[in-house]
Amino acid sequence: MLTRLHSAPIAAECRGPRRGLGRLFKTAVIVTLLGSGWFAYHAVEFHVPASVVEALLPRL
Repeated sequence: MLTRLHSAPIAAECRGPRRGLGRLFKTAVIVTLLGSGWFAYHAVEFHVPASVVEALLPRL
């Protein structure tokens, strides 16, 4: 029983940095996705049609 109590804090200390690295990785992925979406939005021109007729008829 004393062995379990003695080894429990060591296992808890090892999990702490992994959680921090996981959060850091998730944050980096989110920032990368948002940044690439922002750049793609500005690089690609997207024009919303003013009417249904304009959307359905081909442009000549």
